[in-house]
Amino acid sequence: MENKNGKKGILLAVIIAIIAGLLGGLLGGYLFARTGPRGEQGPLGIQGVKGDQGAQGLPGLNGSNSVIQIIQSQNVTSTSLGAYTNGQWYNMSILDSSMRLTINVQDQSRIYAEFLSSVSIPSEGIISLMIVIDNQFNGTVFNVGINNVPALTITFPIQAKILTNALPAGEHTIEVQFLRNNGNPLLMERSFYVSELAQP
Repeated sequence: MENKNGKKGILLAVIIAIIAGLLGGLLGGYLFARTGPRGEQGPLGIQGVKGDQGAQGLPGLNGSNSVIQIIQSQNVTSTSLGAYTNGQWYNMSILDSSMRLTINVQDQSRIYAEFLSSVSIPSEGIISLMIVIDNQFNGTVFNVGINNVPALTITFPIQAKILTNALPAGEHTIEVQFLRNNGNPLLMERSFYVSELAQP
């Protein structure tokens, strides 16, 4: 009986010693392990073999829409259009000279023009806008408005543009025109861009 208890005691002591040794080793390694100084950079290795040539890239533009020149004009003021007669087209340059641009183009070039703005319309009113070149060519008419909405002012974005066919060389005048139908629309800050495009 004493022999069995003695063996159990020894076995227990050995297990405790093993566990204590493991814990001590882990704790000691954690507390005393430190990262040493970083070594120097090793020598550069031999360059690898050159890879195969990549696939051919996509073809570039063929020049059909190459831009030769761009001019622009901006005005950050607001202008009321309420004083102008209903149903009559006006050149915007009568109230803002920056909305009339002249560009000198090469023979057979095309002109792309774009007008950007916003208009604030209180209660009711309609405004129409278009771009005109040399008083001969005009773009699509842009219409915006509201009809009898009391005590409400709505601000609309405006974008009018035109792309001509080939034109003769020389100066061409580009204007923004407007037509007011009722109301007192307020034209906000505006930008006008004109580009000369190369012959396709």
